[in-house]
Amino acid sequence: MKYLLCLPLSAILLSGCSLMRSPHDPAREKQTVSVVNAMTWTNPLSGKRDGVRTSWPLEELANHEEVFPLAQIKHCPLGEQAACNWGVLSASRSITRFGYLPGGITLDLGLLVDVHRRQQDRRRNHHTAMAIPADVGALSYRKSLQQAISLPYGKVYRIEFEYGLRFDICARRLDAHGQALDQCDIPFI
Repeated sequence: MKYLLCLPLSAILLSGCSLMRSPHDPAREKQTVSVVNAMTWTNPLSGKRDGVRTSWPLEELANHEEVFPLAQIKHCPLGEQAACNWGVLSASRSITRFGYLPGGITLDLGLLVDVHRRQQDRRRNHHTAMAIPADVGALSYRKSLQQAISLPYGKVYRIEFEYGLRFDICARRLDAHGQALDQCDIPFI
């Protein structure tokens, strides 16, 4: 009998905790938050901006890692007429925590950018490898970042890396019909 009385009380307490939302959570106004991010670089053949742009519901991003596809990049230290060094880019983004602020969100963002002669991407049901030939100069660069960032809705936060690599991230609110209430100036690629 003692257990029967405790179970309903604990269930009431747990359900009450789940109803307590941040006062800045857009769900109070029947809105959701989407995070748009992009990893971009200069395409070594066309010279145009290239990359990957994705959008994720904020609620799915806690402890979420996104691994971007492998890509080739090049760097010509003495200009395009001289010998260029090439590398294979492997990059990933992780978000370990998020919260709501007045007019935006806060994220714990992790980025890993790795450029070397050879790279592999081994994920479930997906295996990719890419390499630069041995007779071509190779790039070597690795940068790992862990930082807390604040994202006002509709404002792009940019992180620049060596060799023209760039990561952009932006938060936007969506209404109950999925229509964007804020614009994120991160172009489709």
